[in-house]
Amino acid sequence: MANDDDDDDDDETLFVWGCGEDGQLGLASSPAAPHASALDWAVPTPTPLKLPNGERVASAKTTAPNKALCAGSRNSACVTRAGGLYAWGWNSHDTLGLDTEDEFVTTPRAVEALRDPEKVPGFSPRGVARAHLGGWHALCVDFDGAAYAWGGNEYGQAGVDCGVAGHGVHVSLHLSVPTRLPFGGPGGNVKIKQVACGGMHSFAVADGTGEVYQWGQIAGSEKAPARAPAKLRGIRGVVALAAGAFHAIALQDDGRVLSWGNGDYGQLGLGLPGNEDAPVVVEALRRVLIHSHCRAGVVAVRAGGWHSAAITAGRVCYLWGRGEYGRLGQGDDCADKQWPVEVAEVMSEGTRVVDAALGGTHTCLLDEDGVVTSFGRNSLGRLGRVADGKARSIHWFAYDRWTGTPGRVNFPPPPGGGGWRCTGIVAGGRHTLATAVVVSVEEEAARRAARRSSTSSP
Repeated sequence: MANDDDDDDDDETLFVWGCGEDGQLGLASSPAAPHASALDWAVPTPTPLKLPNGERVASAKTTAPNKALCAGSRNSACVTRAGGLYAWGWNSHDTLGLDTEDEFVTTPRAVEALRDPEKVPGFSPRGVARAHLGGWHALCVDFDGAAYAWGGNEYGQAGVDCGVAGHGVHVSLHLSVPTRLPFGGPGGNVKIKQVACGGMHSFAVADGTGEVYQWGQIAGSEKAPARAPAKLRGIRGVVALAAGAFHAIALQDDGRVLSWGNGDYGQLGLGLPGNEDAPVVVEALRRVLIHSHCRAGVVAVRAGGWHSAAITAGRVCYLWGRGEYGRLGQGDDCADKQWPVEVAEVMSEGTRVVDAALGGTHTCLLDEDGVVTSFGRNSLGRLGRVADGKARSIHWFAYDRWTGTPGRVNFPPPPGGGGWRCTGIVAGGRHTLATAVVVSVEEEAARRAARRSSTSSP
């Protein structure tokens, strides 16, 4: 068992909101023909989602943000405290690893193969440490540092080269069962600490050295797809890596941020649009931090469909890339940003950002008080800012509805009173997942008073 001894008093509730037409919200509300009317399956307010059999999402006390929750383009997954993995949503190419022919899975189901030594030999008895969903493939890491892949493999994104069928044509069958990936050559024993999936590409970060392995087809590259993990040259000491739909962002232990892949909308932060086959230092971010007299270095990076984020130790969030629908939080300015910009409307209130979730066309920020703000495209309820989910307005769900001004996500009042403090958040193509704990009014007031006191002390 993994992480199963946490206090029940701090039980985290899993919330979902946004578009549920493919079952990605797990609320069993998707129709038999999910594409009949996406509007009917929009959930504009954070809604609790319970896992089967009393399972609980892995606690944020024992896992950093984004380790337990996964949001893909049209599906979702979460790691449990017992080390299990649940998945739901769009299942084309066996993306969910559930050994089912169902194209849409509308409630959370356990990925049982990870507990079956005959199907997945050698998997750690402690279970899943972290997981990630991509376009239509998935990766996970067990507690022994072994990485596994399943789902679509057309571009080698699942990392298993199935050989050549003849006439030089590669066999690229999708993987229905999680398959262990070799790192460090055949029989290699390199341990992995993080994995990340993009649209057609994948990454793994080696424990200890921080070396990066890449495979699949990263958009914008003229190179042939890599059908097995290959070490990227000239990059070490990576402490965090984020995969966007067609690009990647990495943070090194010396504080430098690197980017590569597709840069059509400035999501690489290099000052000009364009693609990069290999990692390049985002010098613009360093210059922005110097210009703003920021002495705190970057501690986290995130990537969305076409935009990117960096969060500093001073809890300031910078965004760059595609600005359409206001996803960069610059008010009515929806222009693409080729260099990092601060989310000014949030920071002017003294909010300190601890995490960011970047979706396809929307963004959510989590502050140190556990409050979530959102901005960007709101169609199908993806911003979660409707106070009463039952009082729907067709105008609010119109497809051209958006806002570039950050606003608070409205969590429903807890049944026993008090409020919610969000502990983790991730965003998918058109939906969002979050975990939160109940806090009393008195506890929240005391926390904020203590923080004001600490920040005002010389």
